[in-house]
Amino acid sequence: MAKSKTVRKNINFPADLIKKISEVKEDTDFSKFVRDAAREKAEKIEKQKLEESLKQGYKAKAELNKKICRNFKYVNGENINES
Repeated sequence: MAKSKTVRKNINFPADLIKKISEVKEDTDFSKFVRDAAREKAEKIEKQKLEESLKQGYKAKAELNKKICRNFKYVNGENINES
């Protein structure tokens, strides 16, 4: 991943969360841990939004898809060449 410009932000954490992060962060520094966690959360939210958008799209097209299926109900493909 290409390095991007960094911006400094002041954020407040509850003391117990800082303690918990310190216990689990393994060999990485605090800033990297928080960046990775924020990136992971943002990607998760983007994925959820995409999934919801696709779900709405499928629902919107459901009736059309059912109609198309009904129109081809009696087609069995017997004239399709098997090459």
